[in-house]
Amino acid sequence: MNRLTRGSLVWRLYGVGVVQVLMVAVLAIGIGMVISRFPSHWDMQRVTDRVKPLVDQPGALAKELTELRLGQSVSLSLYDVDEHLVASNVEPPLRPPAWGHPGQPPPHGGHDGPVGPPPGDPPPEGRPPGEPHHGGPPPFGGFPSFGGPPHGPPPPPPETYTALEIGGRPGVLVARFERPKPSQLPALLTLASGLIVVGIGAFLTARWIARPLDQVTEAARALGKGNLRARADLARTNILGDVGHAFNEMAERIQGLLLAEKELLANVSHELRTPLARIRVALDLAVEGDAEAARASLAEIALDLSELEALIDDVLHATKLELGEGSGAATLFALHVEDVAPGAIVAQVSERFRAYHPNRQLDVVVEDDLPSIPVDPVLFRRVIDNLLENAHKYSPDPESRVRLRVFPEGAGVGFEVVDRGMGISKEDLPSVFTAFFRGEKSRSRGTGGVGLGLTLAKRIVEAHRGTIEVASAKGEGTTVRLTVPTTAHASGSSAP
Repeated sequence: MNRLTRGSLVWRLYGVGVVQVLMVAVLAIGIGMVISRFPSHWDMQRVTDRVKPLVDQPGALAKELTELRLGQSVSLSLYDVDEHLVASNVEPPLRPPAWGHPGQPPPHGGHDGPVGPPPGDPPPEGRPPGEPHHGGPPPFGGFPSFGGPPHGPPPPPPETYTALEIGGRPGVLVARFERPKPSQLPALLTLASGLIVVGIGAFLTARWIARPLDQVTEAARALGKGNLRARADLARTNILGDVGHAFNEMAERIQGLLLAEKELLANVSHELRTPLARIRVALDLAVEGDAEAARASLAEIALDLSELEALIDDVLHATKLELGEGSGAATLFALHVEDVAPGAIVAQVSERFRAYHPNRQLDVVVEDDLPSIPVDPVLFRRVIDNLLENAHKYSPDPESRVRLRVFPEGAGVGFEVVDRGMGISKEDLPSVFTAFFRGEKSRSRGTGGVGLGLTLAKRIVEAHRGTIEVASAKGEGTTVRLTVPTTAHASGSSAP
């Protein structure tokens, strides 16, 4: 998992949130535009059209006025020409306009239409004749003005007047339209649409994240039940894909370790079978009285027992490595460090190798003026012995030469073992230091073993603060190079 993939997921989730906010904003604007097209107030013409047909029907008129008051917040008072109240839906009634002198009808009484100025006078405020009056200067000289003071609380809604014919005589309808209360519908619609958008976005995001996690969960359960082939099939390049990839790597390692342990059990069982069979044969011969034949098999039995001791020793060291995993190299080996000349180590291992394999040609190259190295002589010789033994085992051609070279390497000394044998395939090369791994699966004595030699060699070299690497190609041979620091450059001469 890297910072780039982790950041890409964060930005993707952030982008989902931004899109949701933008969608809510667009919905709010759309709701406002739609609602703004609906009428939100009443005008005088609409009120007049509802009241005018009922002026001669007192019961129906009172009912209509009540409905306008309760349903539309419109206050109405209807007066005849004598300023007598005909009907009203508010208490106290709205004040009538001044007609001039008491008892005097309007100068243009008798027509059906809004109250207006006398014939010949220009319409007030530049309004065309017949338009209703909305507060301000009255249409007649005696009309009152209902404006609030310039300061203080807001004035009440202005009153509007229009003429109506009542029983064939002039009348006037006084109306006051209450200020409409702010509607909560746009806010409620915006809130509801926002919740829907956020809910859908959250559902899709949760599903996008949960589906791959469900796959990993199912794969983990299958692996826990013993299905070593269970894998999380996630074809993603983000952090969720990294989780699936990490799970698959873990499953591969677990499968490899379990298979290696099974192979170890099979290998150890196989290695035990031959010496046990020979011991049984020798005992049977001794029981039958053939002491010479029993004595002849003792040499092979001794060789088998030596190999078993080496095998058990490797297994015990591997067990210590596994138990000490993650607790530091110091807990794995008790090093007895000495300043040793590299040439002395090479002389001992080459002599031992030639004694065991007299028919194998070993070329030893030790460069001059090599500094001493702080190592445990026994363990370090074991590393070189193991490398030479592998070079011999995996070089089937008896004429193939093995080379051991020692040379200065930076601040240390390098040891290189080269063979021209079977080599290691490109697929197996990354696993050569894995415990119990064997590229050659044969169980012959020539290429036997349990796959612990290079694992132990790597741990011993690392315990000496050194490095080891393998270069190989199938059919072309193998080169193993290790480097350990010199005494002058080692940070302390005791065990790490």
